[in-house]
Amino acid sequence: MSQASVVKPEELPLHCEGNIMDYEEALHGIMVLNATIIRSLEEIARGGANAVVYRAGMKMGHETAKYFPKTDNVEKALKELSDILGRQYNFELWKPKDKDSYIITENGETFIYLVFRDCLVRQTLRREGMPQKGPLCQSLYGYMVGAVEEITGKRGKLEIVHVGPNTCLKKLILR
Repeated sequence: MSQASVVKPEELPLHCEGNIMDYEEALHGIMVLNATIIRSLEEIARGGANAVVYRAGMKMGHETAKYFPKTDNVEKALKELSDILGRQYNFELWKPKDKDSYIITENGETFIYLVFRDCLVRQTLRREGMPQKGPLCQSLYGYMVGAVEEITGKRGKLEIVHVGPNTCLKKLILR
């Protein structure tokens, strides 16, 4: 493929013409394709599937976040990321009632809780009858960590606190 035929995402128009039902059918097709790819990857790579899709998600997070202003304020970075990704991965910062700040330090660990509400990954898993916490979820974890690292310069790790059919709670550990 020649360099002249490569289309960069930032060159695509934000508005596309067409019937919303056409987009819904296309979305469902992509969901089936992603599920099939993940199942095949699990068959081939077994336990390594998580690492592969985590890494892919991380690269995607870094690429997406290159367009964000850099800041060392993790809370601000996450709120901006949530605003932009709201339709794909609807998440918000959460803190227990007994905490004064979203950023919590306990036992030498600094972290922030994220509640994911409407998530494209979870919807795909539900649609395809696949369990949560698997490789497709790992792609989202990598994505979030990559984006936070790119924006803030801080290393991170995302852990599952709770998964459910309508909401998941994640813990973003900052290093």
